[in-house]
Amino acid sequence: MEGIELRKALEEARALEGARLAKVHQVGDVFFLRTYRPRGALVLDPGGKAFHRTSLRPPAPPSPPPFCMLLRSLAGQPLLALDQAGLDRVVRLRFPEADLVLDLRPRQGDVFFLARDGRMASFRGGELRPVDFAAADDPVTGLGPLLRRAAAAHVGHPPAPEELAAFAADLLAQAPAGYLYRTASGRVASFFPRPDLGEPDATFPSFSEALDHLLEQRLGVGLARDQLDQVERALRRRERALAALAAAEAEAQNWQQFQAQADLILTRIADIPRGAAVAVVEGFDGRPVELELNPALPPAAQAHALYAKAKKLRRRLARTPARREELAAEIRRLRDLRDLLTQEPHLAPYVAGETAALAPASPREKPAPAARPRELVVEGFPIQIGRSGEENDRLVQGARPHDLWLHARGVPGAHVIIRTEGRPVPREVLERAAELAAWHSRARGERKVPISYTEARYVRKRKGAPPGMVTLQREEVLVVPGDRGP
Repeated sequence: MEGIELRKALEEARALEGARLAKVHQVGDVFFLRTYRPRGALVLDPGGKAFHRTSLRPPAPPSPPPFCMLLRSLAGQPLLALDQAGLDRVVRLRFPEADLVLDLRPRQGDVFFLARDGRMASFRGGELRPVDFAAADDPVTGLGPLLRRAAAAHVGHPPAPEELAAFAADLLAQAPAGYLYRTASGRVASFFPRPDLGEPDATFPSFSEALDHLLEQRLGVGLARDQLDQVERALRRRERALAALAAAEAEAQNWQQFQAQADLILTRIADIPRGAAVAVVEGFDGRPVELELNPALPPAAQAHALYAKAKKLRRRLARTPARREELAAEIRRLRDLRDLLTQEPHLAPYVAGETAALAPASPREKPAPAARPRELVVEGFPIQIGRSGEENDRLVQGARPHDLWLHARGVPGAHVIIRTEGRPVPREVLERAAELAAWHSRARGERKVPISYTEARYVRKRKGAPPGMVTLQREEVLVVPGDRGP
């Protein structure tokens, strides 16, 4: 991000000046600062060298790192101002008790915490180079190498200083918009059309939305690789378990043989010498039968042991169909998850809770506290959105009978609950909840997405079913666009 681009991002972010800091989340090396009054969020991205207002809400890790905890000490304080050092790549977020400085200059990429009492800390442990926030805006200083090449393409020759200044002034006067281009080094965002880069891959109403798209891709790719490994390991475990179940089922088919042997021992116990390893007795059909025995045990004890084994195998055989169905459902779910992470890695942060639950728990580790589902309020109606299979289950279990349940039909996705508190739900609230269900599903971005909805009392969780899997006793369907996110 170059200086003029940063200025455009600041223009879109200034609407949050005066808002109070609600929470700080850190995902990788990206900081999300969420505000209220008004609600919104800012991204401090030292790794991607970017700053912008964001609509992304990736799940936060359960244990925030130390620097993130330091930033959380500003919670509740108003954001007094957003300042840029002239047109340099440095932004200052001013709070009553401290400043946050995001330094995006070359060979930098750091976040600094500057307390009013003189304390200073940084995300990467670096030193803040001198910054002049009173510097005059020199448009030419806001042009980095990429924008200078764009200026050259615009005028058709290496631009003179006055041509650079005119080009920069024109850029600063443009309304912020968003364009994505594909270059040899990857995808880049721009706030103005770039004919020198060809036709845009996508356009957005704002520069921040274009930056959000790139950030979502970047956050997802690395995380998706790790999650794919977890999913593949879990899938192999389930497939081995299914194969072992088939072998166990074949063994359990013999339970009647063990029971018949026990019956014969007790019936002919008088004919079996004590301490014999082998005994030949008359079978129930009158033919001789050879019994293999344990000389150390009385015949009666051996018969009871055979009865116990037959009973165990009979019970195992009775449980096998349900367990086979459970494993098959888990395998299907894991394959769907694998396909999702392979085809749409940018969605990896949104399934982090589900993939994290796949790792075998250590017996010495305490289970992590359950994450709260995402919640927002639409016209006075709380709407909750699950972010994992386990969270979806908790939403269903905690829903009241007349709360409304929604889910994208026929595709993996989040469970959405409208807390009605006994009130009738307006159509616009229902449609907004349906749009959120579509957005948080595999059908995100589709032009039309069918959404199943019903009262929570008609949603059933079958015993032994995988996390997030439910059945509906009745449902209605609402079709909404799949591109209207939070």
